[in-house]
Amino acid sequence: MVITTPAPKEHWGCRDMRQGVCFKILADDCKNIAGISMNVIRERLSIAAGQFAPVRGNIEENMRCHELLITLAASVDVNLIIFPELSLTGYEPELAEKLALTDESCLQPLQALADRHDMTIVAGAPLYVQDNKPAIGACVISAGQPISYYRKMYLHPGESDYFSSGTAACVITARTFNVGVAICADAGQPRHVEQTVQIGAEIYINSVLSAGGYEKDTDVLKNYAKYYAMPTLMANYCGTSGGWKPVGKSAAWNAKGELIAQAPEDRAALVIMDFKDGECAGKVICLS
Repeated sequence: MVITTPAPKEHWGCRDMRQGVCFKILADDCKNIAGISMNVIRERLSIAAGQFAPVRGNIEENMRCHELLITLAASVDVNLIIFPELSLTGYEPELAEKLALTDESCLQPLQALADRHDMTIVAGAPLYVQDNKPAIGACVISAGQPISYYRKMYLHPGESDYFSSGTAACVITARTFNVGVAICADAGQPRHVEQTVQIGAEIYINSVLSAGGYEKDTDVLKNYAKYYAMPTLMANYCGTSGGWKPVGKSAAWNAKGELIAQAPEDRAALVIMDFKDGECAGKVICLS
């Protein structure tokens, strides 16, 4: 994969938990200095998918799993980690209204870890939305930065009974790379990946609960990787949640659509994509 530094782009993501208001960031990753080439060397980037078995509705216990995986990720110099859909509560639609985040207090342990390890953490939780149902959210927690939020845009059949949908695609910047964020069924809609690429995504990460449809889900992500020449990463559960039996096997594909790393079905693990010197490599580390 040949990686070149993009021209400055505008990137969008949700920041207001209650209103779902969107903010705009000018990602001027490289300076347009006269006489100096824009094709500068990219920084190294390491992205991980954190796989674990959630505890139903238990934010404290699920937070402990996040902390273990984040600490392991930091020990191997990961810069960005994403967890499965609704990772802080487990995928429990019937509990979403009760557990929806109304402020950032329960995210402070993750903020402390992000600051300590100079890392970005993408954790899942139901988000309070004023005068509407909760949203399925991705909480983007970066070192030294305000927490921002992405709301799932495309709901799975039946989810609209419990959740409202978001309206804006999200791209975050990790080192000098632009990373598009998806939540599960988002990726099942080609329009979502198109929108995400249009606002600058070079890498696509998907926070999922994948059970019986795993082969279909992974074929979609593999094909996106190949079609857009865009490395893709999926974070799945490896234990029962919401009555579903996720199959684990969180995975990564390079820009050719080749599978470069896949976790086992039944163990907590990290699936890691490393970008260095224009190459993308994968590896798996299981929790002992």
